[in-house]
Amino acid sequence: MKKVPIGIDSFNEIISDNYYFADKSLFIKDIIEDGSKVLLIPRPRRFGKSLNMSMLKYFFTSKNAEKNRELFNGLKIEKETEIMKLQGKYPLIYISFKDVKESSWENCYSNTKDLIQSLFDEFNYVLESPKLSKFEKIKFDDILLGQGNKSNYESSLKFLSKLLYNYHGVKPIILIDEYDQALITAHTNGYFKEAMNFYRNFLSAGLKDNENFERAILTGILRVAKESIFSGLNNLKVDSILKNQFNYFGLSEEEVLEALKYYKRDYEIQEVKEWYNGYTFGKNLVYNPWSIINFIDNDELTSFWVNTSTNDLIRNGLSNLSSINYKQFVKLINLEPIEIEIEENISFEMLDNPDVIWNLMLFSGYLTLNENKLVSFPNKEVRDFYITEFKRLAGYSINSFNSLLGYLMNKDIENFKGFLQEMFYTAVSYYDTDKEEKYYHNLMLGFVFGLSDNYEIRSNREYGTGRVDLLLKSKNNILPNYIFEFKVSKKKEDLESDCQKALDQIEEKKYGIEIENPVKIGMSFYGKEIEVLGLAPMPINLRKFTGTQNSAICLLSSFLFDIFSVFFISFMFTYFFVTQN
Repeated sequence: MKKVPIGIDSFNEIISDNYYFADKSLFIKDIIEDGSKVLLIPRPRRFGKSLNMSMLKYFFTSKNAEKNRELFNGLKIEKETEIMKLQGKYPLIYISFKDVKESSWENCYSNTKDLIQSLFDEFNYVLESPKLSKFEKIKFDDILLGQGNKSNYESSLKFLSKLLYNYHGVKPIILIDEYDQALITAHTNGYFKEAMNFYRNFLSAGLKDNENFERAILTGILRVAKESIFSGLNNLKVDSILKNQFNYFGLSEEEVLEALKYYKRDYEIQEVKEWYNGYTFGKNLVYNPWSIINFIDNDELTSFWVNTSTNDLIRNGLSNLSSINYKQFVKLINLEPIEIEIEENISFEMLDNPDVIWNLMLFSGYLTLNENKLVSFPNKEVRDFYITEFKRLAGYSINSFNSLLGYLMNKDIENFKGFLQEMFYTAVSYYDTDKEEKYYHNLMLGFVFGLSDNYEIRSNREYGTGRVDLLLKSKNNILPNYIFEFKVSKKKEDLESDCQKALDQIEEKKYGIEIENPVKIGMSFYGKEIEVLGLAPMPINLRKFTGTQNSAICLLSSFLFDIFSVFFISFMFTYFFVTQN
């Protein structure tokens, strides 16, 4: 059985060491037939960019061409005889910035210099060329030994292309993997200006003002505006996830089924689809390959992809949500697609704009575009990430958040109020208090996102003769249903009376008429102060819950009934199972 290729992005290693390989070799054919001088293919991280670039490298490079030819035996590209004639015919410049993730510009520049030095060391044989001038030799040595100035390294790509063309008589092919990683890190760590100046000059010199290369292919996460890093580059073609001419990133359903059958995991295809499918690239629906191979290796449905990066850009974007964007964020987590204005030409300078967040999420793989041009979460793995991020933004731990949800599930309104009040006092900095009800409405909606596995969460839906603020409907008919109505008080002394008004409104407008035995909750807010009134379904009496009263006594009968129901169902299930077996 073939080995599972976790973290292996070398095409040579995958083929030579008998790792499982989803054959994407026709990517080579499409690249050649496209003929673009400079091609940028942005895709989310860990969707096969580096492996595909490595495959291009081993196909085109003239170094060890005969041995590399064997790597393509049995692959689809082997049958393309005209294309195979180009195998091993080019000097090849390959550089990857995927590991340039430094906390300062000094370290970033040093790392980048090291990469360029290694690149020049690979081609040190050009020093033997009689065509090499004395000046060129000195410059080559300076770059190789790390003694060159900043302009030497900015122009190094152009310089090396010239030397290789002069030596081989064939223009080199340039492959640049994860071109934007250093810039993303720079943006996060506060040295973006310095990094941008360097990389703009590096790429502009190498790809714009350079007649000595055959073609260049770049990968990254973001498609950025030409006016940004690709300033003045008129020969650039971009194949974004919206176009997807090159459908070789991610895994198709056919490829996933084939892999699952090979590793005898195909019995879980429906669950796998819910967790890892849902990415739309062009008109193609694809699975996350990183999550698929990790699922195969671990045989466990859990989050793999979202935990492989710091996700700093996404987190920064979520931390700076505008009020409008926050409402959209709430809808997304509530499984409601939203409409956004798609802007493909993002510049890094725009990333601090809250309105850019959805485009950043879309092109980074944290949102997907459906057939109606609406965006939503692609799958359960990504949605769970956002729920976790909401908890983090709210300012408290996962355990404490689960405690809050547990109070609701157990009808423990006293502790629910107490916990909520403490949160308002200590962790409300992100949500600066507001005078409008919609602010508190969105906040409360966020608190119950974690219940989505057990509850249908509905907000501002028509029930009875009005619109209920928040409704939690049990999916299993065992957990209690909840109806919430919110009020914002003009002064602290009105909290209790406004809370009563909220509860009365639930009754008057018959919000619970379609819901079986709901727990009705009226809430009022004044700055960081809150009040809670609850109306339990059994018996139907108005109960007030304050920080000094014991709500457990008030709800004892209904709580015991729930426990008895669960126990009875469990007993009957066990009895039936034993008697049948």
